[in-house]
Amino acid sequence: MAQHTEVLIVGGGIWGLSTAYHLAKLGQNGVLVLERNEAIAAETTPQAAGLVGQIRSSTPMVQAVRYALELFSQFPKETGHDIGLHQTGSLMVALTPERMEAYTRQIEKANLNGVEANFVSHAEMARLVPAMDITKVEGGYFVPKDGYVDPQQCAFAYAAAARDLGVQIQLNTPVTGLRQHNGEILGVETEKGFIASNHVVITAGPWGAMLSEKVGATTAVQPIRHQRVHTAPTPGIPDHHPVVRVTDVSCYLRPEKEGYLYGFFEPEPVSIDLEAMPVDFRTADIEPPVEVMTEARRRLTPIFPILKDLEIAEYRRGMTTFAPDGAYLIGPVPGIDCLYLATGCAALGIAGSAAVGRWLAKWMIKGDPDEDLTMFSHQRFGPQATNQEWLRRESEQFYANYYRIRTE
Repeated sequence: MAQHTEVLIVGGGIWGLSTAYHLAKLGQNGVLVLERNEAIAAETTPQAAGLVGQIRSSTPMVQAVRYALELFSQFPKETGHDIGLHQTGSLMVALTPERMEAYTRQIEKANLNGVEANFVSHAEMARLVPAMDITKVEGGYFVPKDGYVDPQQCAFAYAAAARDLGVQIQLNTPVTGLRQHNGEILGVETEKGFIASNHVVITAGPWGAMLSEKVGATTAVQPIRHQRVHTAPTPGIPDHHPVVRVTDVSCYLRPEKEGYLYGFFEPEPVSIDLEAMPVDFRTADIEPPVEVMTEARRRLTPIFPILKDLEIAEYRRGMTTFAPDGAYLIGPVPGIDCLYLATGCAALGIAGSAAVGRWLAKWMIKGDPDEDLTMFSHQRFGPQATNQEWLRRESEQFYANYYRIRTE
């Protein structure tokens, strides 16, 4: 194992691998990724839905997803590695007049941000999504340049491209601590010994906050269960089938391996206290979400009757991480020079992965991400960040109301 490196990335999920790729692409040498598992992208990344949608409430996130779509579409030609982008668009479905009014505002805002989005007829919705019962639908709009990826394939592509540029990835290497002196990061402690580094980046997903606490930094994020299922194959799903978001029932659906993948934002979220879990706790240890997904199917079946009799091929035991305002926490860790932390994916980890990697890489190399990322500051919650009850309550509330009708 290397005893010294220039940049050390803790966590070989999609954010860490994107960061490694972007660092190497910008010419940074001596990049080492540490992953505790036997394989990269083995925890929360493969449990994700991989949706890449441009309808976002903030300009930085609209730009972030736009960059992801550009990078993903060009990645095979530029690197020789296919991220697997399916750019079939997003169909936003409304079941009520109130939601249609909200969609009118969304379309106007999207168009102002340069995102193509337009209402579509019931006939067009039936063409896009043949299995949908359009008689149950008030209306909807379509975002043609949206898409989705297989999250693990996307992560593997980042990793392969990063390795091609000289990045090293060390597996089976749990990080047990961080070492700092007089407010400057020195490196990390692992089960195999100390590794010195001039820069350390924590991209350990839900475990990131626990690592940052080892140097006295408080991170305002709450891990929350987020589950989905993949159905058995079924005939008739067209190649052009878009991602469908049925926001009135807090559900989404897309094609997956000749079947459907669908997920659900639970109205009564289940937080996960990682500090109370065993050291070897993994995402796979979460209970299969049978009851949760039964409720998701109940909500979706009136619009997608085909789901009623489709067998479940796989339960995905997901875990996402939310800040109280649903925005990322990204950037330098206050009080510790050359230590960076990115967490709080808020169910936007795959869509934001490209921008997160680029922001962190520029921060380390140039000292500036080249964008105003104030909204992602680690310090934005002030003293409240240490109030665990407030943090849990507010984060759960944001999760439960993820698809709420917004008036701002």
